[in-house]
Amino acid sequence: MRPNYIINFWGPKNLKCWPASSLHDVDIPQPSKQFLIEVGLPNKEDWTLRFDHESDDLPRLPNKGNFRCIGFDDFVPLCFDENRLGCVIADETEIGGSERFVNSNVEYFAEFLVLYQEYRITAQVLSEEEIGGTIDKTEAMMCQADPKAFDNPNNYWSVIVEQMRQGML
Repeated sequence: MRPNYIINFWGPKNLKCWPASSLHDVDIPQPSKQFLIEVGLPNKEDWTLRFDHESDDLPRLPNKGNFRCIGFDDFVPLCFDENRLGCVIADETEIGGSERFVNSNVEYFAEFLVLYQEYRITAQVLSEEEIGGTIDKTEAMMCQADPKAFDNPNNYWSVIVEQMRQGML
């Protein structure tokens, strides 16, 4: 998915971008840094995900120095793992869970957020029978973009898609 599509989808005023100065010491690939500077992540949606930090810093998680917090899913930190080329991780350890793989990089994460939001918008006007096909299409596009996100049934997006199928999302 092209960055311009993401910007146009959310609208430039609805994206949280980070200043280059806040990313200097963050050990993620340069294309991911550029993406955060130029495109960013959505910050004005009616969902549990949020990327609207009051600060532009990406703080390290306590006791996990390689995790840089980029946002939250409710109260679960979403982080870059600096030891794994900046992949996105949901750290559920504080609530008795584990570290859940989200996406291979922030660019794929942003693409998945668009695909998920497109599903949410479309599902509002579909019958139950039609929703199943929309979920299949969304999952197929996600799998094509970042297959690692579905390597494990406990990965973040695997669980999200399962919840979509169960009618929870």
